[in-house]
Order: sequence, then structure tokens, then C-alpha cells
Amino acid sequence: MKAIVPAAGFGTRMLPITKSIPKEMLPVGNKPVIQYVIEWILQAGIENIIVITSQWKHSIEDYFDKSFELEELLKQKWKHELLDQINHTKYLGNLCFVKQKEQLWFAHAIMQTSPWMSDDEYFLLTLGDEIHHPCIYQEILALHQQTGKPVLALQTCPLEEIYKYGVAEVKDGRVMDLVEKPSVEQAPSNLRIIGDYILPSRIFDIIRSLPLNKRGEIDIVDAMKIIMEGEEILAYITEYPTRDIWTTESWLKANNDIVGDPLLLQ
Repeated sequence: MKAIVPAAGFGTRMLPITKSIPKEMLPVGNKPVIQYVIEWILQAGIENIIVITSQWKHSIEDYFDKSFELEELLKQKWKHELLDQINHTKYLGNLCFVKQKEQLWFAHAIMQTSPWMSDDEYFLLTLGDEIHHPCIYQEILALHQQTGKPVLALQTCPLEEIYKYGVAEVKDGRVMDLVEKPSVEQAPSNLRIIGDYILPSRIFDIIRSLPLNKRGEIDIVDAMKIIMEGEEILAYITEYPTRDIWTTESWLKANNDIVGDPLLLQ
């Protein structure tokens, strides 16, 4: 199985810092956000990871590449502990970087990976600007391996914030319906989509066949609804913590939470 990590967006809610620094590269503790994501995908047993970037986000690729001058400097100064730390990142799994040439919608971003996916393959899809507890990846993969079915990770959310998210109706462990950013009155539950999915690669053909919605986009929720017409999507409801890096406030909170949790600094 491969993992897909979208990291191509502009990060407008974090401007002005994201004018030149990708939000996925903002530090939480002493590591960028996306390093947590990559490390915990690997811990879950997936070694082949496709990261979706854009033209101006070359610093993400650079971070996971060799830095000859810095490595030589650290060798000369006998700073072997620091050398080990920077060498660690360049050996993190089999990373492939794919560019989204236009920053359109989320489903458009993941479509950029379709040439690298086989027709009968399932893949893990997770966001590059959120830090989720590593057990979430491990447990949704285990659920998929036990059942062979797609899996959608969910978490309870205060009803007054439900309008920000995709929301699922769940019955007997199965996803029955999905609604994108509903009002409180229209929400089928208080279970929000947290951005971790295991999906079949046939979703790419579904996305290609869908018309644009009223926002001028193709929504991955609409594609998942079509999958549900012929195949169950299982609901994985987690109580493990998730931390997004969408705003300055949530980024600062993630730093505070992770520094206070020794597990997440390993």
C-alpha cells in the first residue's frame, strides 16, 4: 500500500508567514509538521509515500534530501548527534514528490498521483498540515487489513463548530451518509471527517466523471458517496488527539500540546 500526503495549498489562513514558508514546514517542537506525518505513516508499516507539493514548495523536497555542505560542516566539527538528526530525514521511506500545477480543489490534488497507482490498489490518504496521533494510522490500517474495505476516520466535534467540516452519519460501524460543511440543523451527526482515509484507487475514475459542484469544485465527499453505492465504507471513530496547523492559534496550541506529550516527541 502507498500513502498520499497532499501538501500543495497556499496556507492563506497562516499569512504572512506562509508567503515563503509552507505551513507543512512550520516547526512543532523541533520538527516540521510534515515530518511527524511521514514518520508515523512509516511506523504504521507503509514505506512508499507520495507527497503532493506545488512549484513554490521546494523546501519540502529539500528538507528530505541530502544537504552536502551542512553534512560536511557537521562532520568537520564532530557534531555527530546533529549529523544523525539531519541524516535521519533523508532516509525516511521511499518518498516521491508530485506537483499540483494549479491550486484547485482537494480532489484535484490527489488526482495528480493517479499515474502511480494501480487499478486494484487501496491507499492511505492523510493531510500534510495536521498532526494526528500515530495510533490512528495503525488502527485504520488494521481495520482495512481485517476487512478489505475502505475506512474513514472520524472524531466527535462540538456542534457549534460542525459547519467547518465534512460530517458523517454512522450506523453499526458503517458510514451511511456524508455531508460537506453542513449547518447545525442539517448535520446528520457530530462526527467530523479528520482527514485520514483508506480508499480504493477506482476513486480516481469517479472523480474524473463528476461535474463541478456549486462552488466550482469536485468534492472528495461526492466521490466517496458513489463508492458507498457499491461498497461499504467503515467508520473508525477515534478518541486520540488530532492537531491541525490551519491557523496561528491552532499552530501555537499544537506546539504547547506536543511539548507536553513525551510520546509525540519521540
